[in-house]
Amino acid sequence: MKRLAKNKENDRSLAKDQSDSTCTYCNGNYMDDQNLTVKYRMYIPYEKIKDNLFKLHPDVLTESSLKYQSLVNEIYAERVLHLRETCRVNTDEFLGDSKDNDVKHSIHVEQNHNLVYCQIQKVGSTFLRKLLSKVFMSSNIRKSKRGFIRLTQHKDIGFAELHSVIQKSDKFMFVREPFSRVLSGYVDKLFCTNTLYWKITGKYIVSQMRDDASSASLRCGHDVTFPEFVKYIIQSENLSTHKDRHFTPMYEHCRPCQIPYDFIGKLESFKEDVLFLINVWNNAYGTNITFNDFDAETSESRVLGQATRIFGMRKQLERCMSFYNASVRSWRDLQIRGVLPIQEPYPFSPEFTRDHMTRMDFFEAAKQAIASVSDIRAVKAQRNEAFIEAFSLIPMEDLYQLQNILKPDCDLFNYDCKPPKIFARNKNNDKRLKYFDLL
Repeated sequence: MKRLAKNKENDRSLAKDQSDSTCTYCNGNYMDDQNLTVKYRMYIPYEKIKDNLFKLHPDVLTESSLKYQSLVNEIYAERVLHLRETCRVNTDEFLGDSKDNDVKHSIHVEQNHNLVYCQIQKVGSTFLRKLLSKVFMSSNIRKSKRGFIRLTQHKDIGFAELHSVIQKSDKFMFVREPFSRVLSGYVDKLFCTNTLYWKITGKYIVSQMRDDASSASLRCGHDVTFPEFVKYIIQSENLSTHKDRHFTPMYEHCRPCQIPYDFIGKLESFKEDVLFLINVWNNAYGTNITFNDFDAETSESRVLGQATRIFGMRKQLERCMSFYNASVRSWRDLQIRGVLPIQEPYPFSPEFTRDHMTRMDFFEAAKQAIASVSDIRAVKAQRNEAFIEAFSLIPMEDLYQLQNILKPDCDLFNYDCKPPKIFARNKNNDKRLKYFDLL
């Protein structure tokens, strides 16, 4: 893994208040992942911990701020403290290959409420952007014309100035298990219908990683396999060529050792973490954002997104594959994500799909499949099954090279970089494909 020394002095100054700080924290409310019931734990009074909180954050803290609320919650405080301790003992290790403007592109600033969100692709970023727009559109505090801005609009701003801009802000980011992010990038951008990525990244991968590629594959890039995709990740990282933000390591997006984030959400506890943020914002800004059924609303959003995509790209994709096969892939994508049951086959014939199916036909069929589920846990478990199946296809040599690329993310965000379910292979495993048998 390449490390850049560029801007070290600025980066050290940005991290100084992290490396010299300590924090006493206590337990707060959190959602149990198994039964989704709220557990209540004792809070340590603010007066007893405010001295340490002010050491960590020399700017003014209020009890309604995200800084304060995350630091007095055991789960969120542990995430921040683990990150800062890892950064402290490896001062120059986590800069990565990203340029300053790449990082600025990831950072969104909501000026009216002093809020900073660092966006990482394939970590719920689309949902979070929509949520932020919803929160601050409903705020009773006057919204400026500019609202959320990307710092790339400020072409000349350096990281010293950036630090000054965001020092007084509540800063948050979301991360996820690094290997699952790799698979998610593949499924969303290459396995599923996505003619934009087929045209650029897909064609490139086929030309570089496949010796006997057909003319159709070279022309369309529509049938990249997961092993080919992993080889592309390894090559692009090792050579720093043809890199894409959806696939590059998470720490390069947000420079978490140089920017002191106050809250780190995780996709593995996405519902609980998002509801925590909403509660903080509702209290701080007088908003009233609620979800009637978080899981149902997010599932329906994914289904509608798939239906919209295949119809929006229909003309382009039919140059490479049938509309029926594209629709089957989109259905399978929802099964890989644990939205639709794997036992529920795509419901329409090739002829009906080609000649009659509408976007709402696809959407309503998927909604019916979701409504028919009797064992939600089993459907959600499909994500893990698909994950194991996909990585079982990767040669061990490539798996270890990928591990090396992902290690900084594992270290910083406290993930196992050698998960047994993909590294401890059983030679007697059934090799028949259940999720990735369409290519």
